[in-house]
Amino acid sequence: MNIFFEKILYLMFLVFLLYFLLLTAFYLFLSLVGFIEGKRRSWESQEEDYPLTYLSSIAIPVSIIIPARNEEEWIRDSLLSVLNLNYPKLEVIIVDDDSMDRTFEIISEMLELKAVDLPYVKHHKDGLVRTVLKSEKYKNVIVIRKVAGTKKAGAVNSGLNFAKNEYVCVVDADTVLEQNALLKVMAHVEREPDKVIGMGSYFGLSNDLKIKDGIILGRDFSFNPIIAYQNLEYIRSFIGNRIGWSKYNAMPVVAGGFNVWRRDILYDLGGYSLDFTCEDIEFTFRAHDYLAKNKGKGYKIIMLPYSVGWTEGPSNVPSLILQRSRWQRVTDETVARYKYMILNPRYGWFAFLTLPYFLLYEVLGVFFEITSVIFMVCGLIFGVLDIKVFLAFMLFMILSQVIISLLSVFSFLRVQRLFPLRYIAYLIFLSFIEFFWYRWVLSTAKLVGTYTYFKGVKEHDQYKRAKRIPAS
Repeated sequence: MNIFFEKILYLMFLVFLLYFLLLTAFYLFLSLVGFIEGKRRSWESQEEDYPLTYLSSIAIPVSIIIPARNEEEWIRDSLLSVLNLNYPKLEVIIVDDDSMDRTFEIISEMLELKAVDLPYVKHHKDGLVRTVLKSEKYKNVIVIRKVAGTKKAGAVNSGLNFAKNEYVCVVDADTVLEQNALLKVMAHVEREPDKVIGMGSYFGLSNDLKIKDGIILGRDFSFNPIIAYQNLEYIRSFIGNRIGWSKYNAMPVVAGGFNVWRRDILYDLGGYSLDFTCEDIEFTFRAHDYLAKNKGKGYKIIMLPYSVGWTEGPSNVPSLILQRSRWQRVTDETVARYKYMILNPRYGWFAFLTLPYFLLYEVLGVFFEITSVIFMVCGLIFGVLDIKVFLAFMLFMILSQVIISLLSVFSFLRVQRLFPLRYIAYLIFLSFIEFFWYRWVLSTAKLVGTYTYFKGVKEHDQYKRAKRIPAS
């Protein structure tokens, strides 16, 4: 074999080995920090007097915005879960984004709506508003009907134009909230209301949960491996990564399914952008730019370990690829837009801890993974790599992800007991075989997302919802 080719293969082997070693070390570091930070947040929660907060006349008012488009399967339970929240001062704004199914009909039946002439100032780009209605049954609820065409960002912006309270909570219309979700989250704002400008918290998948009238009756978690793997991913992401990033005020995304932002910050930043595939990650990056420009004010974006709710996830491979390719596309869009922050001292830990990870793993990681396997196989075929070295490298890739999963699951269990023991055992089992198929499903989605990014696609692709069986 050509000596030069052998040297290239061997050099690439060293590059890939170093890449995965650095990535594993990074994950282990975040998992350790996340474990400590999650435990600290848990202690803070135990010290809170939630009943007193609920009854307090000085609780911070919150405006909840629920953007909905073709959500007839979930809108009833999602809305009822919001109306059932244990929180004293709420304004609820539902935005029907030109639904083509029974979404608005269900909302109307629930709320007893009446059209009103409600003046507002159009601070944020939201498209055309057709009608504003007020509930005669719930005095704190309004419904906005708008023309579609501005994606979810435009629907949320419509709600922002009407929101009056100091903090805004955006909840997806397929998300069912825990009754104390807002109470727990806002308790952290009340400690530092002049500093906390944005918050996220853990939520899992609602598939197969028994839910009736917005209340979770039974936690029978789905053993469909596609769903279970997503629950494992959410644990790794929310508990293993984001809480660690939050420790250094470097959290990259406050997830769109449930997020809380201070309204004046949303106003200063012009609301959500209509120019990106999705709205949540781009706005969080823009908020970090705002933090850097206002460094003296000590603003924080924090991640909390509490389970705030449950959202529907894709239940089959095509739907999962459609969703994750959209996530990859917006990640590529956002990193490209804010590349000037990378290793820029002005942006602190976000520049040196979060953004290099996003560039090397979230954007370029799929190419490293696929190319590494190709080169390893070529090295084995051409005799550059010994079979033992090849197997050791594959074993390292498998075990590194297993160890990270186990650490994240352990951290999760230390904070809360949501999943039964047999489901935890199932997640651990899945982590051992993830490398052999699920990881490559995600790699396929990332390749599709990268391809559509370069094609300039910016649609908010929505997978088809599974038909729900109501809880009896």
